Amino acid sequence: MVRAEPENNLAVADVVIIGAGIAGLTAAALLAADGADVLVVERHNVAGGCASFYQRDGYRFDVGATLVSGFGPRGVHRRLFARFGVDVPATPVEPSMIVHLPDATVVRYGDGRWPAERLRAFGAGAEAFWERQERVADLAWDFSARFPMLPVDAAGLAGALGAFRPRHLPLLATLGRPLADLFPPGADRRLRTFVDAQLLITAQTDAAHADLAYGATALDLARAGTFHLPEGPSTIAVALARVVRRAGGRIAYRTAVAGIACDRAGRVAGVRLGDGHLVHTRRVIAAIPAADTAALLPAPPAFARRLGAQPQRWGAFMAYVAVPPGVVPDDTAFHHQLVAEYDRPPGEGNTVFLSFSGPGERGRARDGGRALTVSTHTDVAAWERAFHDGSYAERKAQLGARLAAVVERVVPGAWTRAAFVELATPHTFAHFTGRGRGLVGGVPQTPWTASLGAQSHHSGVSGLLLAGDTVFPGQSTVGASLSGVAAARAAGASFRAEG
Repeated sequence: MVRAEPENNLAVADVVIIGAGIAGLTAAALLAADGADVLVVERHNVAGGCASFYQRDGYRFDVGATLVSGFGPRGVHRRLFARFGVDVPATPVEPSMIVHLPDATVVRYGDGRWPAERLRAFGAGAEAFWERQERVADLAWDFSARFPMLPVDAAGLAGALGAFRPRHLPLLATLGRPLADLFPPGADRRLRTFVDAQLLITAQTDAAHADLAYGATALDLARAGTFHLPEGPSTIAVALARVVRRAGGRIAYRTAVAGIACDRAGRVAGVRLGDGHLVHTRRVIAAIPAADTAALLPAPPAFARRLGAQPQRWGAFMAYVAVPPGVVPDDTAFHHQLVAEYDRPPGEGNTVFLSFSGPGERGRARDGGRALTVSTHTDVAAWERAFHDGSYAERKAQLGARLAAVVERVVPGAWTRAAFVELATPHTFAHFTGRGRGLVGGVPQTPWTASLGAQSHHSGVSGLLLAGDTVFPGQSTVGASLSGVAAARAAGASFRAEG
């Protein structure tokens, strides 16, 4: 808890950052390294937000995010930690994942084996799609490596134009178009289902609705490089928290925020904590969902009007499985995605993602076992109805049984022989992360909500900046970090773009 100053019973900071997830800690680290007096307030007792962890009976589970990128040659995580002089051990993962379709298995390589694998899985007729996807992705990666300040509003115009180069001109032709435009005529069900499943975990929507440039980049994560961190994605947040403290910043855990105070002119004047104390500051970075930020302000902000027009967002249903030793072969891929049936809608146990801890990793599982995190997209409104009509426990058991069947299909015995299994619903996420309704994964990245249509880190409220997965550029640890960089740069921090 922030201790009150004896002179005036109030705390003071140059910048207050709400939320110690990867977005908030990225911004905090950059600002603290540049000499700002930074205070990070976090309601939970550990850093990481939805990329955090929890421990139970000798097992350590990744609570949400499990797939890590951004440590490649131009990756934002690699560049940030190089800026801070911190070495984070990140091992490239090959294959990136194995995708189990109803009638096929596709190994998603990121290296030179991918062209042959996709030709085997989808045939020569799909090659035009993959070639177009990679051309767009190459341009989008190059543009994002320059940290564009998007969307292009009055406050961010200079930053956006400063990142643009003539070589990026073809990206303009993707504006307002869905990724499905890249499909060749008559693209078959297997290709479309594979692409839709991959986009669901990276763009929160399918090819018919995903922004073309965002979707092409989201499909390219394996080629850009996926990585394994010995302690999971939370390694990123823990390392950033150390940077913040080393640079003189403060992090107050178990500290709730009750509101953002504004003066009579509508400018930020401070942050009111849950215990009633006011932290005086003229600058706040809210690294929490935009809707949750809007609820902290004394009057509805202009950006709140955008929120009601956004596409339906997802929650997550999770299973944390303590797998004993001898069940998971050592050569099992870290990540698996499974589509149970072609003709069923996504989520709700029909599309499922599995991530295993590594074999023999210290601190991840006792006695040589494996920690397994399983997730499926789920309708938050359905859980709210179930909570009120008394069917919550039944719904939880039914969806848990679906996940059990998936896990047993991928690694027999991983569920039936588990030391224990714990389930989490959107209500669980709302309780532990404070995210309204338990919504996770950010906003579906459609042509109207991605890039130029995304929520800017400029809130329209003087002194208030936004970061996190509901503002540009969107979800993932990379997206969160990029949003933190944008907010920190707008607040005065320096971080060099390339090229």
